[in-house]
Amino acid sequence: MISLSVRNLALMVVLIILPMAAEAYEEVEDLVEIFVTDNQFTASVDGRRAFPESIKPGENVLWEGAKGEVGAILTNERLLAVSITSGGWNMLDLKIREKRSTPEMLLAAHLVVMLTDERIVALGTYTDGFFQTPMPIGESVVASQAEGRVAAVVTSSRAYGFSAYRRGAAEIRLKRQEEIVAIKATYNKITLQTSENRALILRAKDARWSRVDLD
Repeated sequence: MISLSVRNLALMVVLIILPMAAEAYEEVEDLVEIFVTDNQFTASVDGRRAFPESIKPGENVLWEGAKGEVGAILTNERLLAVSITSGGWNMLDLKIREKRSTPEMLLAAHLVVMLTDERIVALGTYTDGFFQTPMPIGESVVASQAEGRVAAVVTSSRAYGFSAYRRGAAEIRLKRQEEIVAIKATYNKITLQTSENRALILRAKDARWSRVDLD
């Protein structure tokens, strides 16, 4: 009778610990693969679906990447991206000014983000295609990071947060002369620490910024 109680107690402890460990860390298999040949781009999703796209004359690959549930190709003409929920390539032409310099790319397991002087373009596993946010006029990116289901892009006046669950950007304005002193991204959360002794936090499920005073 005593040994049975001990055994049951040990089982209960294991069952409690396992969910906590699962929440603390999450590993996603790479389900999207990108292939580039002389004439064609091909995205393979989970080895079961293949999306071919012909390369245009004079089109050159500037960047390519795939991770987890998303993948993308940036060329001198356009951005192509795919996720496990896509029915084919999502394609977006670059603007004339964007073709003059190479946009910056962020890649996480569930998000791909393109940064240019004119706009931020993103695609997530559950966003049903591209969405974009205009960059503030005359401002440039001072910090950016992406991990798992979240990403953040910071300019001198505001921070944009992105979630793989939300079609759009969560925007928060910084105070006058406020600067970002640290940025940390985990799988489902991104945290910005500022010079005004506060933390700005965005969680993937909420897809909005919250503020925490640090003094």
